[in-house]
Amino acid sequence: MLAALLGFFGVLVGAILTYLFSVSNEWQNRRLETMVTVVTASTRVLGTHERMYGLFQEGTAPPLTDDRAVRALAELGEAHNEWRIARARAAILIPDDEALKEAIGRFADSREAATECYLDYPKLGVNYRFSDHADREYEAWEQMRDARRNIVTCCQIRSKKDAHLHERLRLPFSKR
Repeated sequence: MLAALLGFFGVLVGAILTYLFSVSNEWQNRRLETMVTVVTASTRVLGTHERMYGLFQEGTAPPLTDDRAVRALAELGEAHNEWRIARARAAILIPDDEALKEAIGRFADSREAATECYLDYPKLGVNYRFSDHADREYEAWEQMRDARRNIVTCCQIRSKKDAHLHERLRLPFSKR
């Protein structure tokens, strides 16, 4: 009777540990996927701002019906939505990483500042003067670029920390 009870208890402990390790691994994979999504979304936002900047390099604003303008504005909107979704996922799946949260916040602030430079273009069309916003937009773009680098660094650190923690949990229970 005692042997059967100990055997049952051993199987129960094994099942619980297996479940905990699989859940831990699944959460690690979700966090890693979320970090990749945040970096990708921030990179896409930077790229769309570069394309918007490129629209006005000839010195005048193209008409809103111009193919380049239509594509750039549509991509800007899509990139910003993708960024908001990635940011929300990070807030849910990685709420305890203050450095990453701060880097994401810095990127969000600079993204808003850069976007404000283009808000009048859909209203004014060819009458939009980018030169009025060029210095402010460039400064915000540089801040976005620096914040994205910081996001990448924070994600690398968090990924290593997650992998190290997973290894520390796994090794004592595995055969070496």
